Amino acid sequence: MRMRTLILLPVLAAFTAGGSFPISPADQPPREDATRTEVRSGPGLVQQMFFLNKMRSDIERVGVIWKRGAKGQEQTIERANRAVASINGKLYVGYVEDKSGVAEQFRVLTREHDVQAIWILENDGVVNAAAPRKYLIKNTIRQGIPLLAPSRDWVDAGAPVAIDENNGAVQILLNEPAAKATALTVPEKYRSNTELIAAAN
Repeated sequence: MRMRTLILLPVLAAFTAGGSFPISPADQPPREDATRTEVRSGPGLVQQMFFLNKMRSDIERVGVIWKRGAKGQEQTIERANRAVASINGKLYVGYVEDKSGVAEQFRVLTREHDVQAIWILENDGVVNAAAPRKYLIKNTIRQGIPLLAPSRDWVDAGAPVAIDENNGAVQILLNEPAAKATALTVPEKYRSNTELIAAAN
């Protein structure tokens, strides 16, 4: 019998750090310490939560699904927890051993913990495999739950949004139909930094 593994991380004090941001000096997202190891290149975790919050401000419970044992996982989850705390939210983490565990963890996160967004931190070789990715995109849209994707290929496949970086500026990659289905709206001040992507399917 497969044992479910899901961790609720307690809310920490809101995390902010100084730094510059090229989009709007009046409304800057915090930047993380550049000396820390990033899950991937591009915007930090706090910045990703900043933009998710700007696009849908009612999100308070965020679920992460991630392959157990990924490099630097414990430290990254601590940083993700701080990022979610910065929008006054709670982070729930569902670890999976293989592709077969993704659907189960999604059900636990959505049914037992009523998460309001799913956040994929990286392409770990399991969650981003074709079948789990298709399942997550389909079911988050069906339930009206935003899926914050780790890379452009997810948005190409139908996910509503990913936060990327282009020439030092944060860029929002948006699939408009999926964003609309999950009640995500890009504020006007960030529209010039938004690239609209049509899903391949």
